[in-house]
Amino acid sequence: MAATEHVARVPQVAEDEVRDPRLREVIERAETTKSPPPQWYRTMGNNPEVATAFAAYWELLHRGGTVPHEIKELGRLQIAQMIGCEFCARQTSPLAESITDEERRSCALPDWEHPDPRTRAALHYARSLTLDDGRDDEVYAELREHYTPAEIVELSAFFCLTMGGNRMAKSWGIEPHVGGVIPDEALSVHGGGHH
Repeated sequence: MAATEHVARVPQVAEDEVRDPRLREVIERAETTKSPPPQWYRTMGNNPEVATAFAAYWELLHRGGTVPHEIKELGRLQIAQMIGCEFCARQTSPLAESITDEERRSCALPDWEHPDPRTRAALHYARSLTLDDGRDDEVYAELREHYTPAEIVELSAFFCLTMGGNRMAKSWGIEPHVGGVIPDEALSVHGGGHH
């Protein structure tokens, strides 16, 4: 049986078709930041205004703010695994070198808990927002022990932007689903383990 070629539902803009200098700058920066990678912005590049606005908001929330980048990056990886977006789960921010392979593999497993209480609180919140509606009083009590209201807003905005981005990337089919990226036991928005 012949292998089929992957065709994305939303095509990427070819490099020679990128006319907007702001979009070109965003794509070039994504070569370094890697999260999200250039393929994401070449797909979003079908609408340069949206792509550049998204990039600015992502930069503010993912690499800016007062919550440590590593905490947000681990939350991003956890959300990608729970949503089942391999494209997103394969990405790793070079600014989050302290995240271990065990943390990457385990962050969405049902019984895994991060040893750092501040990181654990953020991951519980990301899990609650992704798998439920985020209104868990126990999760909020834990959050308030470690985060200011401004930081809770930062985490909320970042995690919700991440969820939407994961769903868009998965829907668009930017890259083929190859398997082996998300643990089979990972929690899933589809219930039970990863689908």
